[in-house]
Amino acid sequence: MLGADRSSAGSVDRGVSAMGPVHIRLIAIAGVLAVALGVGAAFVVGRDNPAQPVTVATPTTTIPNDVVSRDDPGSGPATTTPEPPVAGAERAARAAAVAFLRELGMRDPVAATYRGTGAVTADVGLHPKAGEDGRLFDQVTTLVQLHRYTNGWVPTGARAVDAIEVAQPLPFERIQSPLTVSGLSVAYEGTVHVTVTQDRRGPDRVLGTGVVNGGGTELAPFLGSIGFASPTPGADGGWVVFSGDTGTGAGIVEASAVRVRFVSGDHGPQILGVDTSPPAIGSVRLVTLTGSGTLTVRVRAFAADEVRVLLVPSGTDARAHARLIGVDRAGEDGERWSVSWRYPDQPFHGHLLVQVNGRGGTAEHDGIAVVHP
Repeated sequence: MLGADRSSAGSVDRGVSAMGPVHIRLIAIAGVLAVALGVGAAFVVGRDNPAQPVTVATPTTTIPNDVVSRDDPGSGPATTTPEPPVAGAERAARAAAVAFLRELGMRDPVAATYRGTGAVTADVGLHPKAGEDGRLFDQVTTLVQLHRYTNGWVPTGARAVDAIEVAQPLPFERIQSPLTVSGLSVAYEGTVHVTVTQDRRGPDRVLGTGVVNGGGTELAPFLGSIGFASPTPGADGGWVVFSGDTGTGAGIVEASAVRVRFVSGDHGPQILGVDTSPPAIGSVRLVTLTGSGTLTVRVRAFAADEVRVLLVPSGTDARAHARLIGVDRAGEDGERWSVSWRYPDQPFHGHLLVQVNGRGGTAEHDGIAVVHP
């Protein structure tokens, strides 16, 4: 598959039913891993580049100013490559998104909208050119998130607009079989197809497929377990792709795609402690933020190779709307990790989700509430 390299990844796969297998291959960029999370995303640089797909040519790299972490979450390595003209960058982003959706199984995808979301990030809205009986589409059905590196745009996720909101797995989570998936969806007869794929040269390897059931006429919860085959030894990254069933076999209309990595060790990571500055107060461990400033989250963890901190709003299935605020892939002594976030003067009520990823799996901590009046 081309995943990102024939047309456009730093957390699996394509999709379902009419969907062809997708592939976004890894690229070894010394000292750099870019990560993204679809919801208000921050992007990060890492040290061992786990599961970053190949890019499509277009230069760039700067660091967004809303996230701070030990590894400068937000971009690729510093570069002196001149910034391309906006029109050229937009064309390349649209082309990358079109190729990505075509690989997922969308027939004749049309890049209808483009929106820059940061110095090196963008969203492209797409829809099939036509549906059943040749009916032309005129509304965006899938939003593809992209990150731009020195040598091109890379899809980092996709979201089916008003159709499939994925709560599990989180982007870049380490997964193993069986995989628990959950979220909200609305689709033909309530059926959502789920496909797990592994990156490889050429078409992605489909590791497993399954079906979950959500709403048929309006968004409703889905929950299921998807079994999949063991990835090829040494393989690290892939995708989990969710697609609604059209009932026509004419290709997918929309898809949500989550970038993931695979468990590849026996010792799962453990979280030994979490504290914050400003400090969490009381038995409920509440952090109160005022004005604008910096929130620092310090984590002690064992058998970890990265620590991610997300901000989850209050509400049902809120994980689907979590915002990545920072990533640390350097750590200290392999045990101490730290992420700092420059927060704006905006009201918020929710909690921190600390996700610790290691080759042996993923551990989570969500016991700290955050309020900004």
